[in-house]
Amino acid sequence: MLRGCNTLAGKRDAVLLLLGDACAARVSELVALDLGDLVESEDGLLVTVYRRKLKRHDEVAVPYGSNPATCPVRATRALLAALAAEARTAGPVFVRVDRHGRIAPPLTRRGQTIGATDGRLTAQAAADIVTRTANRAGYTGKWTGHSLRRGFATAARRAGHTLERIGRHGGWADGSRALLGYLEEGDRWERNPVAGL
Repeated sequence: MLRGCNTLAGKRDAVLLLLGDACAARVSELVALDLGDLVESEDGLLVTVYRRKLKRHDEVAVPYGSNPATCPVRATRALLAALAAEARTAGPVFVRVDRHGRIAPPLTRRGQTIGATDGRLTAQAAADIVTRTANRAGYTGKWTGHSLRRGFATAARRAGHTLERIGRHGGWADGSRALLGYLEEGDRWERNPVAGL
């Protein structure tokens, strides 16, 4: 899904996918991120995410990935550098970029300005990026903005992490039924409770 993410819009899309997955964020939480919500540390990134359903800010630790090509920290660094080169050092992380690479071009309809004046993407635009990128990569099935959150929960569980750790990282309430609903059936054979009986 990350192939061809060399342009400014491509770098933005890569960070949307990678950081969305790493933070188990809803697309509405992702597009609300400002550049000041991302703080680098020697271990990775600290991302301050407003968990709207819990009505609180969570500081989510995002470590360096083992594969540089899919590392959310390295991808975020590349996007921040590209934005800084365009004199964007404050404001939203995820902004509109037109086909000419212009950041936050004005949008009008019948002569009236529409959309966020700072260029912030909407949650629907972020969800469309997930869908479009998955389709372009040839993936089947229904891909939405929530696929990032669901994919994180499934992958973390398959990696052996406890439901409590997964839930706290992703901003789910302890004992969340929604979290259980996100776990894919791929565990049906690999972690079958009948095995070893």
